[in-house]
Amino acid sequence: MRTTAVNSLEAAKPAALEHRLRIRGDASRLIQAVVLASMPLLACPANGPWSASIDATTDYILRGVSQSYDHGALQLGMHFQLPQGWFAGAWGSNVDPYPLADSALELDLYTGISRPLGDDFNVSVTYTHYQYLDDPRRAHYNYDEFAISTSYLDRLVATVSYQPDFTQYSNLGFAQRRVSLGYEGAGRWPLPMGLAFEGGAGYYDLQRLFGVSYWAGDAGVQYVYRKVSVDLSRFFADDTVSRLYGGASANGTWVLTAVLRF
Repeated sequence: MRTTAVNSLEAAKPAALEHRLRIRGDASRLIQAVVLASMPLLACPANGPWSASIDATTDYILRGVSQSYDHGALQLGMHFQLPQGWFAGAWGSNVDPYPLADSALELDLYTGISRPLGDDFNVSVTYTHYQYLDDPRRAHYNYDEFAISTSYLDRLVATVSYQPDFTQYSNLGFAQRRVSLGYEGAGRWPLPMGLAFEGGAGYYDLQRLFGVSYWAGDAGVQYVYRKVSVDLSRFFADDTVSRLYGGASANGTWVLTAVLRF
């Protein structure tokens, strides 16, 4: 449930938004990282469909935890998919591993296959490698993820993910290269005038890391106009997230995100 989003409704004001989007020199580094990671795809002889996206968000939230410590993020993605269902891509964002510290770049490289299950259902299997560039942390936080998703039309999706080598620091200690699991569900219900209601929830098993598990979710409204979409969402997380990550918990956080797809 990778949703990007917001800390306060006032973040929509231009002056406040400029203050919160503290991206500094990360934008050019992020573009370089995503383009370089996509070069092998550009060399593919097949003339398959390409898509890309540029996101600006007031907070990058992943699984109930802020990855940018209540600051904005610029995110870029490139995706390539063959008619047979095989796909690959790269996605990147600036992140702040520590509050008030130098930022880093998250670069996600993924590949997988998607196949139909009848007229309305679809199943996909995805492998993703999470890489952190210019990371000031002494430990290496890179990890891998295997996920299987089942979707109904473009309305509902359920995902189970497995991370065999997850490394993370929390208030409960430091865990290196441990197994973690995620169980997520999300839905989207179209409304009139280009609007849609979106929501999702996930259960995250960190028993092998810190001996705990937690719930997190989000709900919001999306407006779509041609290639641009704007999302306003509120995020929720149980008390365990605050125990683990303190102020990085996204419980009660509002997020505003604008996305250009092409």
